[in-house]
Amino acid sequence: MTQDQILDMFRTKADRLPLELPVANEIILELAQLLAESRGRLSKETFETLVHIGSVLYQDGRNQFDARADIAAIMKKSVENRTPK
Repeated sequence: MTQDQILDMFRTKADRLPLELPVANEIILELAQLLAESRGRLSKETFETLVHIGSVLYQDGRNQFDARADIAAIMKKSVENRTPK
């Protein structure tokens, strides 16, 4: 199977996903469980590659969380500054 065929599978699957996707945390936990269950059956290189992919997903989720927290803090401060005292 080629990389392009796999990417086509990703695209097809993505087109069929519901609009409301599971949060990234659920996907990361699912990947972590799959890796935990398959640790001895995967080559070291494959396992490390999947851990790298999980790390990128985790970092992206953390960055999104941090960004949302920053925006919430800015919005709260903005509201507090507008409220007459």
